Amino acid sequence: NPGAYATPMAEHILAMTLALAKRLLIEHQKLRNGEFDDHTLNRSLSGTTAGILGFGGTGRATARLMRAFGMHIYALNQSGTSTEPADFIGTLQDLEHVLRACDVVVISLPLTRTTKGLIGKKELAWMKPDAILVNTARGAIIDEEALYTHLKSHPTFMAGIDTWWIEPLRGGPFRMDYPFLELPNVLGSPHNSALDSHVILVAARQAAENVKHFLEGERVTGIVRREDYLEQV
Repeated sequence: NPGAYATPMAEHILAMTLALAKRLLIEHQKLRNGEFDDHTLNRSLSGTTAGILGFGGTGRATARLMRAFGMHIYALNQSGTSTEPADFIGTLQDLEHVLRACDVVVISLPLTRTTKGLIGKKELAWMKPDAILVNTARGAIIDEEALYTHLKSHPTFMAGIDTWWIEPLRGGPFRMDYPFLELPNVLGSPHNSALDSHVILVAARQAAENVKHFLEGERVTGIVRREDYLEQV
């Protein structure tokens, strides 16, 4: 069902990016503690560069929103080509180049044999010390311990995390192996970036259309190759 959730996810990615760049959670907490500091510097997104790892429906929707803020777009996908405008388009072979160049890095990839653990200690070290990393894809694409350690040792590095390494079933209790939410440079959400008041209806309609196309012998979208995925990742 490719692209059905692209718009709400792109908005969520941008919201996390803005909240981290503007230090909204940090400043809110300081106000709650009685600290009023009107000289705190925050960051502008205009003129910065966003690296979007995965340039499918969500990645492209994110690029459109970020371009409206005056951001440059570096994107990676399987083919290294796209009809969506970008300042740079490449494949995962260009990962180091993109991570080193970008102020904001968005993970919008599927979890596959290739992408599991894609971002580890080495890749985090390539990134700028004050970069913003946003993951709305799958937790296991990032090495959990490596990210926590990097956030602890680089207080100006920020992370927006929507998808976690351990997620409860049916709304059960949430736990983490590392206390990410105790860190001031982390903003979390409960894997709900794709949900809004009408998106499920849109997704259901698109899925039904795809089934109809299949039954009528027409072209279907969103075909996945089983061999790309682990049985349990």
